[in-house]
Amino acid sequence: MLETDQRLRMPTLTDWLSPTPHMENTITELEISKCGFLVIDDDDFQSALVTHVLERIGGSRIFSANNADDGYALAQQHKPDFVLLDIYMPQIDGWAILEELRRIHPGLLAIMVTGSQSPADFNKSMDRYVDGFCIKPVLPDVMVKALRTARRRSGASQDPAYALA
Repeated sequence: MLETDQRLRMPTLTDWLSPTPHMENTITELEISKCGFLVIDDDDFQSALVTHVLERIGGSRIFSANNADDGYALAQQHKPDFVLLDIYMPQIDGWAILEELRRIHPGLLAIMVTGSQSPADFNKSMDRYVDGFCIKPVLPDVMVKALRTARRRSGASQDPAYALA
């Protein structure tokens, strides 16, 4: 039996949202502050967590919507570089929202941020040309990797705003 001070400790919310020590140098190399982000999630708590993670890694132009219509309006108004979408929402799923967003804003990069660990959801996302996939709760270093991967997969512009690699 383990003594009290040797027990495994469950991670707290602060643990999830704090950058890991090896991540500090990586974040300073990124130009995330120049990118715009649109978070669409019907769960306000999850949306706030994703927003907080984006802020922790240097994001400052972050817009949030909890439904498709608000998301479309924000995409039209702010022309974000990335959309971070939940898959399962009432009325319309993230894949259908993405289809319309890409019609409105063809260069938009999409990362599905979901609680689903289903290989079928991952495969469907990749079939729909999603640029990245994260499982909630997303750690800051996982988000950085997803953003970099999305940029790389898209054949990113050489614009300094996109210097995520």
